[in-house]
Amino acid sequence: MLLNEEQIIDWLKKKIKIKSKEIITKIGDDTAVLKWNKDFYFLLTNDIVIDGIHFEKEKISPEKIGRKSLAVNISDIAAMGGIPFYALVSLGLPSAHANFVSGIYKGISKLAKEFNVDIIGGNTSKSPTLFIDIFLTGKVEKNLLKLRSGAKPGDKIYITGSLGGSIQGKHYNFQPRVKEARQIIKKYPVSSMMDVSDGLSSDLTRLAKASNAGFILYLDNIPVSKSAVKVSKTEKEAVFHALNDGEDYEILFTIDKKYSRKVFKKTDSVPISLIGEITTEKKYIGIFKNQKIKITPEGFDHFKNI
Repeated sequence: MLLNEEQIIDWLKKKIKIKSKEIITKIGDDTAVLKWNKDFYFLLTNDIVIDGIHFEKEKISPEKIGRKSLAVNISDIAAMGGIPFYALVSLGLPSAHANFVSGIYKGISKLAKEFNVDIIGGNTSKSPTLFIDIFLTGKVEKNLLKLRSGAKPGDKIYITGSLGGSIQGKHYNFQPRVKEARQIIKKYPVSSMMDVSDGLSSDLTRLAKASNAGFILYLDNIPVSKSAVKVSKTEKEAVFHALNDGEDYEILFTIDKKYSRKVFKKTDSVPISLIGEITTEKKYIGIFKNQKIKITPEGFDHFKNI
């Protein structure tokens, strides 16, 4: 039987038994969370970018490939409310041309410097396909940790930035929302949070399932990117891109409805949009021009087409 990405994760949750009492979260959130000291939790994550899946090396500079490989991991730390600090870089290379390898590490190093991340080791290997696999650690104050599983019926759903059209180049240049996520969780009583990597339709469904709830999306309120509008013939098509394109790496979060009037429309220069609400009924509904639409997780799935 062939499995999709979600089924693989569900299978792992059932098969892998966690014994240590130091582990705070189980498999399935943006990072693993471990006990550390009296003030902080320790965060661990890893993500891989592969030629032909996440980038095309003939069409993009090695520096941008390197930058993206670290950025996707920093975004996972941001999604927990955390701060990144140490990284291990594993690199698989079909051939080791000096300029290409140095370009990849230049991209990684520039972003690492920006976010005060130290590259402390890793591995290299010959590989038939170019890939970069980064293991990143971080920390988060115990009172600021945010999970996918905390949303409650009635909570309002918010998103930073804009969505859709990432294939036009945003997925190489996006800015991980570490600063913005921390400003939000320090200012508002956030009940759940994650980053949008596989598409809003897929990731919001994951958040709802983790919280044992459903949602209603106000599709007219979705902040559609200029890139998504540019490649769309209709407003509905643009919204479809915003829901499903993926690789936006914006922060998706929920807040109790009684605080909704206190949420500003931006944090620094990054917009914040109210896009829906969490429901008791475990259905995934969108409202577009006063019409109800069933939302299905149509975002990126590594194994959808196998």
